[in-house]
Amino acid sequence: MLDFWRQFFDLGQHQQLPLEGDYDIWLVLLSYVIAFIASLSALKILDRAYGYRSKVRQRGWVAATAVIAGIGVWSMHFIGMLAFELPISVSHSVGLTLFSMLPAIIGNFIAYSLHLYAHQLQEQQSLSSRKKVVLTLTSGAILGAGIGLMHYLGMEAMVLAADLRYHPGWFAGSIIVAVVLGVLAMSTYRRYRAPQNRQAPAKRIRLLTALIIAAAITGMHYVAMLAARFYEDSTPLPAIMSSSHQQHYWLIYAIAIAVAVIAIVAWLSSVVDHRLQLNQRQIQQSGKKIRELAYNDTLTGLPNRRSLLEYLNSQQEEVPDGECLALFLIDIDKFKVLNNTLGPTLGDTLLQSVTHRLERLPLDIHMVARPSSNEFAAVARISCDGNPAKAQSAIMTMAKHIQQRLEEPYSLRDYRHRCSMSIGMTLLNKQNKSADEVLVQAALALAEAKRCGLGQIQLFHPQMADTMEHRVRMESDLRWAIENNQQLELYLQPQLNRSRQVIGAEALIRWQHPKQGFISPAEFIPLAEETGLIVSLGDWVNQQACKIIKQWQQLGMAHLVLSINVSSPQFQQLDFVDKLNDLIRQYDVPPGSLKIELTESVLMQNVDEVIGKINELKQLGIQFALDDFGTGYSSLSYLMKLPFDLLKIDVSFVREMLSSPEKDAIVRTIVQLSHNLGLSVVAEGVETEQHFQHLQMLGCDSFQGFLFSKPVPAVEFQQQTP
Repeated sequence: MLDFWRQFFDLGQHQQLPLEGDYDIWLVLLSYVIAFIASLSALKILDRAYGYRSKVRQRGWVAATAVIAGIGVWSMHFIGMLAFELPISVSHSVGLTLFSMLPAIIGNFIAYSLHLYAHQLQEQQSLSSRKKVVLTLTSGAILGAGIGLMHYLGMEAMVLAADLRYHPGWFAGSIIVAVVLGVLAMSTYRRYRAPQNRQAPAKRIRLLTALIIAAAITGMHYVAMLAARFYEDSTPLPAIMSSSHQQHYWLIYAIAIAVAVIAIVAWLSSVVDHRLQLNQRQIQQSGKKIRELAYNDTLTGLPNRRSLLEYLNSQQEEVPDGECLALFLIDIDKFKVLNNTLGPTLGDTLLQSVTHRLERLPLDIHMVARPSSNEFAAVARISCDGNPAKAQSAIMTMAKHIQQRLEEPYSLRDYRHRCSMSIGMTLLNKQNKSADEVLVQAALALAEAKRCGLGQIQLFHPQMADTMEHRVRMESDLRWAIENNQQLELYLQPQLNRSRQVIGAEALIRWQHPKQGFISPAEFIPLAEETGLIVSLGDWVNQQACKIIKQWQQLGMAHLVLSINVSSPQFQQLDFVDKLNDLIRQYDVPPGSLKIELTESVLMQNVDEVIGKINELKQLGIQFALDDFGTGYSSLSYLMKLPFDLLKIDVSFVREMLSSPEKDAIVRTIVQLSHNLGLSVVAEGVETEQHFQHLQMLGCDSFQGFLFSKPVPAVEFQQQTP
């Protein structure tokens, strides 16, 4: 047994003194630089393992780290050995030298794998202080053992004319140093990965950690070299082994360059992978953001229309028996007015405030959404029990609670705002075809509520769908009639003076539908206003009126004046004056033969702009009448500003003036006021001789009504007028 130990340890079996060697300081420094570069690269690469959840990728990066660290440690050890110069020739066994690299790689792989395992346990909050210490000591000991084994295998690869023995004390000390420095290296790296240190500049901490690890590796090597004893042997070496130690300098440089290249390649691969991972995360975040934009409203954060439809589709089949879903569609009345007067910022604030209240309603509401600009949706469950009347009562009660809460005052900065809410609602059951159909039903109910006035509540019923279908079809037919100049016709109702002589007529549009027959203006005019067709319809009326005036001129009726009604949207068109001017020139309309009747809805816009347009048109010879006088809000103030030529007394006053002293007093006042202001007065709705006689007695200037004639086609009017 003693002979076995004598083959490895220096137990005094040699009589001569060991050979003395010297260190090349530059190679010592180079060995440290190599260890530092390898350590820094390994830390950089190992960071990639922490960026993945996949165990396969983690192990791949740990393996790459172990290879880089192992090659670096081996290169440092090899250069460190070459830095030690003996007074004899030294060479190395290539196979054993390369094989000695393997323990360093394995030791680094196991050590860093254990460290990664500890990190995973810490993230799971299952890493106790005791287990942390055990894993740190174990990983450090394995790292030190691997590097120590690499060192002594590399020493055995030396081929020289001397016996190599190890001092037992220094050998034991080198093993202790290897383990202690391995633990120090892993402990340093653990501190580097600690969350509190990751908040500091990563490059500076990584650099400091690499310096410590490199110092541990080189220190372990040179302490281990103190245990080596070289005793000269007189046995001659084979010729192939007789190369000088100095001839290995080219190998030193090759190793240094190779390590540098490996470190650079590894570093670049780490950087590229980091960038790719960042790009992948950005893509994932972008996908998440796109999904949020696709399914959520950006202003309020509520689900949007798409989310609402998906929710309704998913919930319809899950509603238990005896219950049904109620969909409420809530619209903020006159929201556009708030936006236009106080600005969109306060409008957004109001929308967010409504969202806040909806989400905190003390009701069984399962979802709140914002399907469009100023509309909100709420989905709730109510009890049905097969009793439709009970369900309708429950949904109406809930709607009133919602409306009451949402109509309470809102504080918009320093402005206290009150608004009304219109609500359309419908009940969902398993017989509904789709979520789109359900949402359409609620929208139809909401549209009906808004037609009934502000702050109304309507529950969907099938007749609403029929009404909407009829309106859609009528809108399409009206658009076609306007574009193709068919089915529409101007009827004329004569206007007479006090002597019952015809002095003009009012143009009234009529629609003769090929299938539905005569459609009342009371039905299609509001539809045209809602759909925006009123502008095109008004342009058609203006053109037909100018044609009629042209015909009157040709028939010797140039003394007559034709009145046309102009809607507010039409009069507000920027090119209204230009278009009418073009028609006057095209049909050679003489001054004074065309009269425009405006209601107070036109005047409630920008008064200065209205005055400017009226003055421009008066220069073209067009007269102006204020229609339905007395039914608006500020007629007297308008009369002081606007250059009208005459007033029209509304038919509601004329019809009841003989039976109502109040209405008669209003008519008297209008006539006297008009004359005092130098305006003519036209009374419409004159249906009896008593009406005519009384108005004539009051001093009315001209008359219009069924007493004289109902509205007739233009050809018939021309035949009846002398």
